[in-house]
This record gives sequence, structure tokens and C-alpha cells, in this order.
Amino acid sequence: MKRALEIFLVILITVVTPLVVHASQGIGNINDAASNVTNTINDFMNSITNSTENVINTALANLISFTNFLKNVIYNASTVLALLFGIIGGFLWLSGISPYRGRRLVISAILLALLAIIIAHI
Repeated sequence: MKRALEIFLVILITVVTPLVVHASQGIGNINDAASNVTNTINDFMNSITNSTENVINTALANLISFTNFLKNVIYNASTVLALLFGIIGGFLWLSGISPYRGRRLVISAILLALLAIIIAHI
């Protein structure tokens, strides 16, 4: 814990010292220097905040794009499988080759079609 505090203080001093020196250069009045230091630190923190917000917004936009892509893939796959299961199941059930398996495939096709409808409306 002590080591982490030392590292934090070194980083803080490394970041803040140039800001304070830059902000106080060429200013004769102490109030103007303090105001300039405060403005410089505020500008620095605002730039960090804006950069962080941009990174988060970009990540969220990419996540939304990926979920839309995944939703479309699942919708298309479930639609194709529902049609395929329905055709094969109907053939097996109505031809009498395997009525039990055909009936299960038709039920699976109906459930997949319902899943596709639900996914399309999310």
C-alpha cells in the first residue's frame, strides 16, 4: 500500500508540476497566477473528461452495432432453420416415414419462427 501511494504521488507530482509552472510563467500578481493555475488545471481535467467521454461513446456505438449485427444473424439463421425444419418435418410426418420425428421437427420449426419474430421486434 505504501509503495502504491509513493507511485501515485510521483505520478501526481510529474503531471501537476509542469501545469503549475506553465500557468504561473510571466505573471507578477499572485492572484493572477493562482487563477491561471486553476484555469490550466481545469482545462487539463476537461480535456481528460472529454477524451474519456469520446472513448466511452465510441465503445457504446461499436457495442450497439455489434448487437444489431448479432441480432440480424440470429434472425436470419432462425428463419432459415424454421423453414428447413418445417419442410423436412412436414415431409416426414405426412409421408409416414417417421411421424414422431416429423411432428417434433414441425413443432421446432414453429418455435424457431416465434423466436425469429421475437428477435425481429427487440
